[in-house]
Amino acid sequence: MEDLWEDLLDETVFSLFAIHSNLEDYAMAYAINAAFGLHLKRTREDLELNAHGLFVVFEWKDETAYREWTLFKNSGSEYGAGSSTGLFKDEPEVKRRSLIPEKREVDFFLKLEGDEQNLGILPSLLSIPRVSTAYRLETAKLKSRYNLIY
Repeated sequence: MEDLWEDLLDETVFSLFAIHSNLEDYAMAYAINAAFGLHLKRTREDLELNAHGLFVVFEWKDETAYREWTLFKNSGSEYGAGSSTGLFKDEPEVKRRSLIPEKREVDFFLKLEGDEQNLGILPSLLSIPRVSTAYRLETAKLKSRYNLIY
């Protein structure tokens, strides 16, 4: 199974950008839409990873330019069984998880499948108010890169 994922990942070429910001997920999607002229929309269902929880995803397929844009929120929630004792014994336990655990400090990931020439992605991301920093990531160096293919 691991070989199948490796082959799929090798065939899938995408650019990945890390974004640090205290904006809410919908506000970040709106700001990116405004900065790039995109139409990112939240997916009907959140991305569910077995061991990592649920993650908010916005996406848009630009069919005229053959590009697919995806904005992932790096932090998600995993709901577990509640404690059988204590003040909140019947409430479910909520754990914070990261889509890419080795990059816990990153708030969002912007993934672009397709040609990125002349788009000026980094300058545009850095021009968004309340984005403290943004930078390109090498996907080959990420252990959890499979989480970005769904």
